Amino acid sequence: MGIILLKIGSVVFALFIFLRVKINLAFSILLLSAYTVFLFHVNLKTAFVSSFQVLIEERTIQLFIIIMAVLYIGAIQKSAKMFDKLINSLNSIIKDKRIVAMVSPAIIGFLPMPGGALFSAPLVDVSTKKMHLKPEFNTFINFWFRHLWEFIWPIYVGLLVFQTLSQIPLKKIILFQSPFTILNISTGLIVSFIYFKKHNIRPLSPKVNIPFSKTIKDFIAGIWPVLLVILLFFIFSIPLYLSLVIVSIILTLVLRLKIKEFSEVLFSKFVLKNLILIASVMIFQRIITISNVFETLQEEDISFVMVIFISFLISFIMGLLTGVNQAFVAIAYPVLFPLFANLPNAFFISLYIYVVGFAGVLLSPVHLCLVLTNEYFNSSLIKVYKYLAFPAVTLIAVATLLVFLI
Repeated sequence: MGIILLKIGSVVFALFIFLRVKINLAFSILLLSAYTVFLFHVNLKTAFVSSFQVLIEERTIQLFIIIMAVLYIGAIQKSAKMFDKLINSLNSIIKDKRIVAMVSPAIIGFLPMPGGALFSAPLVDVSTKKMHLKPEFNTFINFWFRHLWEFIWPIYVGLLVFQTLSQIPLKKIILFQSPFTILNISTGLIVSFIYFKKHNIRPLSPKVNIPFSKTIKDFIAGIWPVLLVILLFFIFSIPLYLSLVIVSIILTLVLRLKIKEFSEVLFSKFVLKNLILIASVMIFQRIITISNVFETLQEEDISFVMVIFISFLISFIMGLLTGVNQAFVAIAYPVLFPLFANLPNAFFISLYIYVVGFAGVLLSPVHLCLVLTNEYFNSSLIKVYKYLAFPAVTLIAVATLLVFLI
């Protein structure tokens, strides 16, 4: 087991080295995939076939459509100044643009979708325009506050996969994990207001009070595409990719966009760059899955401390490597469950696995929301970690303390 953990550690180290020397992220991930194939002796033919298969799978094609639609809707909303209206309405209610910048991604966070932070990134961009924030801090605000609800919002796939594998009632999971959502909100606010104080960024509020009727009108005018996606997806159960396509078409017709305007956005270099990035992430996730990195881990008679240590190590690393909640849960939980299945506090160890794995997902350089937000604000990913470190480490520390105390 020690050798396997060392190998996994070398994969993580290699990725950070690639990023440190500023190799293109998509290319870095492809290099990492090749290194993983070599390190875990994956058959080359199997690796190539699996990589090709993952790119043509229905879920991957749908993911490409989702990302293209999200980028398109976001770009059109921004160019049509719809986000300005939404921010104006929030400003008239909240009266502090610093809070608005954090509330915007939190609202969009109720809409689970791959790369969904792209929906809120323009909102953060608009609301912080006059604050002159560092790109890395803008990335932090958009990314962190976008991911507040994955412990408790019952339509996140990762949470549903966890419930299915653990067989723990969903309401019980939500009840016991809700404090971690509160913790994430608190630590995010602490980091944000320390930054605001350090850079002397004071509350910015509208100079003119906006009538309530106009506030509501601006709010609806700014957010109706998102509300329509929610309506189609949650109420009418239309698949997310199809809901986004429908909303994209309606938005195009409502704004009467010309073919040239439509094509310039949909087939831009930014969209292409992000699709290539997503493809590299999907390939890496598939390589991690087929490499069976933990196949030699057997159920052993080990101490409780070692159970927690192994649970932390595997969950966190798998979250870090995959950057996707459902992926780390699907890989790590079945491997770890035999280690603690018969322990009296198996329920809390199960929650611990989810929490620390999610912390790994939040710090993952291949997390779509993180890399896409980073790309949007043109920030340095290494510098973004300066802001992510405190809330993520606090999350892990509190979860670890609780699992030993309960």
